[in-house]
Order: sequence, then C-alpha cells, then structure tokens
Amino acid sequence: MKDYYYEFEQDSIYCYPDSFVLKNKLNITDGDLLEEAERNITALRILALRKNPPAGVMDFRYLRRLHKYIFGDIYDWAGEVRNVNINKGTMFCSHLFISQQAEYIFGQLKKEQYLTKCTDEEMPLRLAYYLSEINALHPFREGNGRTQRLFIEILAERTGYEVDFSEVSAEEMIQASADSFLLKYEQMNRLMQRIVRKMG
Repeated sequence: MKDYYYEFEQDSIYCYPDSFVLKNKLNITDGDLLEEAERNITALRILALRKNPPAGVMDFRYLRRLHKYIFGDIYDWAGEVRNVNINKGTMFCSHLFISQQAEYIFGQLKKEQYLTKCTDEEMPLRLAYYLSEINALHPFREGNGRTQRLFIEILAERTGYEVDFSEVSAEEMIQASADSFLLKYEQMNRLMQRIVRKMG
C-alpha cells in the first residue's frame, strides 16, 4: 500500500529546485520513476524485515531504525525526524513537537508493557490506537505509512498476533486514519478487529 500523497509546498530542504520530487541517492528527478524505484526497493526491504524483525525495545528509536532500513538506500535523511510541516488534508504534528509527542506516545506503550498483557478483545483496539497515534505523529518526510504498519505488525507478532494489512484497501486506511486524527476511532477499531488474528 503506497502512502497516499501529501499536500505541501515545494521545499528546498527535501526537494530538487523548482520541483516536488524528493532529493534522492539514485539521482532520479522524475517523480514517477522515483515512485517506481522506491516501491521496488522498499518492498524488498520490508519483506526482509518481516522475515527477520530486528531485536530491541519497541520505542521511537525502533520506529526510526525501521524507517532507516527501509528507505536508507534512497534518502539521506532516512530514519531522521522531518523538519518541515506536512499535511494530507489535515496537518500532521508540527515538526517542532514530534520528539515531545513521540515521548508521550511511546511512553504510553511502555506503561502498557508493549501490549503483552492485552486480552484477545483488547488487542485490536490497542493496535488501532497506536497506529492512529503514530500516524498523527507522521515523523518522517516520506514513508510514514509503510513504516508504521510494519511497526504495528512486529509489535503484534511479539505478543502472538498477526496483522494482515493486505486485506485493507488504501481508501479504507485513508478514511480510518482521517477519522482517528479527529479522535474518532470507530472505523480504525473495526478495521483492526477484522485483520488482527491470534497466531496459532
């Protein structure tokens, strides 16, 4: 599932001059070609991470490590917190407050013992909550959706559950994410209840 497109001004930090194309290690200046190359490279990286998830505490640093591994062959800033504001109809967390908000979100996750004590009924709802909160944080300039979904998959797997995002359409995820951004979690809850299963 490709991240749906951002609405933003062209910025000189991340984009080539007079372009919306992100500066990249492949020196691709055509947006369609970059998207294709990115899709192919990141698909292989994500597959490798699914087969062999990294060890370590599932905190903000872990999320950043995933992003760096997935996108490190493409962008110099892979794994780094963005320093511009971005939105997709709704403004995501200001870049000025990402670290502060991340500390709160991942602090909550730590207090919940990384969901190790959840019941079968609670698990999809807590995964829905953290997916929603990390999405609202949107800490990276590009590649947030793929990274946060992988994070949620690994988090679930460590507690004996699997999450199959292939069963979710892009439109469903966009709408559920938009609703959860407004603290309306019902659609995200239903979505996760549908695709989270106990491993057998």
